[in-house]
Amino acid sequence: MSNPTASDVHVNTPLTNFGQRYIQTADKFIAMRAMPNLPVSKQSDLYYEFNRGDFLRDEAEERADNAESAGSGFRLGTDTYFAKVYAFHKDVTDRQRANADSQINLDNSATIWVASKMLIKRETLFNNTYMGASKWTTEVTPAAGDKWDASTSDPVVQMRVAKRTVQGLTGYIPNKLIIARDAYDALLDNDAILSRITGGATTEVPALVMKQLLTQLFELDEILIQDAVINTAKADISDPTAATIAFLSTAQALLYYAPSSLTLDEPTAGAQFSWTGYTGATPSGFRTSKFRMPASVKTDRVEAEMAFDQKITGPDLGYMFLAVLT
Repeated sequence: MSNPTASDVHVNTPLTNFGQRYIQTADKFIAMRAMPNLPVSKQSDLYYEFNRGDFLRDEAEERADNAESAGSGFRLGTDTYFAKVYAFHKDVTDRQRANADSQINLDNSATIWVASKMLIKRETLFNNTYMGASKWTTEVTPAAGDKWDASTSDPVVQMRVAKRTVQGLTGYIPNKLIIARDAYDALLDNDAILSRITGGATTEVPALVMKQLLTQLFELDEILIQDAVINTAKADISDPTAATIAFLSTAQALLYYAPSSLTLDEPTAGAQFSWTGYTGATPSGFRTSKFRMPASVKTDRVEAEMAFDQKITGPDLGYMFLAVLT
């Protein structure tokens, strides 16, 4: 054996350009993009609700000579929002900072850690608020032969029916679709859809091309795929690898109408109210801060906060598809 050996001349140390960290990228989270967001300066307030029936009623009359015109009015109500504050922190102790290897940027890692927890919280609340049964005026569960992964199904026809239904109730045509990943994948393989799409996808960017084609086929402005996953298992010190990880949403989709921004003159299926007046928060109600804890604990704290409310403001502007897969 040749001396010194390979192990004699090298001491293993952590790599500076690679680490195995499971952080979901921001594009996997749709909560801050799916429903229009309104930055608000106060934690709670009122907003106006105009009566739908009054605006859609045919009331104009022919006017006789020397007669007054027909006239009426519209009813006006209010509803409220309340932006709850959610928070999460990671402490960095003086001992950790003094003993950390150069490859570990403790402050940066802590900031990414707490921010990712905020994204997961908002996405979970979004799914609980807008997706699922008994939330929207119209919801359907396709029969066995109409499930989107069944060879006899035609989701295009189902989307047309859904759009007519919402338009018939409100006068507005749905323009967006939120869909679980498994349901979206089933659409990509559906025979009725594939037969309508000409040109197909390219090998270079198949997902992008297929999503654009599907959006055009359904005549929508946007399709948002629920790609976020969550670990529902509690932390187990005895088994650090224990995890129960699954998609937040499965086998469902929400077709709905929402404008790009909130105004006084246009309805929306849902709205998000983000409290920006809370200690310098961003338009999404998010802020991070680092501060020194009491001297006795010798620790810096990195903390993230997010203040917002998510509401269904127009249940008749949404059409919920449930259990769309066999």
